[in-house]
Amino acid sequence: MKRIKYILIWLFIGGYLIIILGFVGKEQSSVSYSGVEIIIHDSLNLKFVDKAYIISLIQRNAPELSGKSVENIDLQSIENRISSVKTVRNAEVYFTVRGKLIVEVYQRNPVVRIIDRMGQGFYLDEEGYIIPLSRNFCSHVLVVNGHISEDCIKATNIKDQGEGMDLFRDIVDMVQYIQTDEFWRAQILQIYVNEEQEFELVPRVGAHIIEFGPADDIVTKFEKLWLLYDEGFRNKGWNQYDRINLKYRNQVVCTKR
Repeated sequence: MKRIKYILIWLFIGGYLIIILGFVGKEQSSVSYSGVEIIIHDSLNLKFVDKAYIISLIQRNAPELSGKSVENIDLQSIENRISSVKTVRNAEVYFTVRGKLIVEVYQRNPVVRIIDRMGQGFYLDEEGYIIPLSRNFCSHVLVVNGHISEDCIKATNIKDQGEGMDLFRDIVDMVQYIQTDEFWRAQILQIYVNEEQEFELVPRVGAHIIEFGPADDIVTKFEKLWLLYDEGFRNKGWNQYDRINLKYRNQVVCTKR
């Protein structure tokens, strides 16, 4: 008996859903496009994209929307076109019951600005995607420059294969660690990549250069540097040394000015 009861309940639910979906389908076929609302999620006020630019993308992808039935508008195509923009992390496109097209755009958030050896600049976001510079805004993030191949900008993501991608992955690891620590986030102003593809850090306070070396043992090296700052510089001051070398295991080598 119970089995028959469950079967009847599910048949009723299935029939109800079919009727509702049919009703919604008929209602949707009678609804026409009634305008567009652009919502740009930009908590950092980056302004990589604006409403006018998104509207221009929609018009290029679907030029004749006015008066068109919403069921004949390819939302997926519009969404894919907007999501293909390098500064856009994600886009969601949908209609309201009254036919208004809602476009929600989520921008990528850069964590570092790269300047290659030819002077070309671009950003990397927290997921390792390469973002072109914007004419409208300059994001105040950590800068990395030096001996960085100009061919790297041709890639899309640091997961791509090719020259310089290992270096980019190391840069992102370094920057993400610096960002997680309030002190280092305030203290490290710039990262320089030397000819050996090793890192040199430029601090905000102090007249020294930090020879970090390769991006291995990141936590250990920063702990050694912190001990030097906290214990060694407390009495001698910040400007006694010209270079601080963290590349050697279990020691810090300082060169006086």
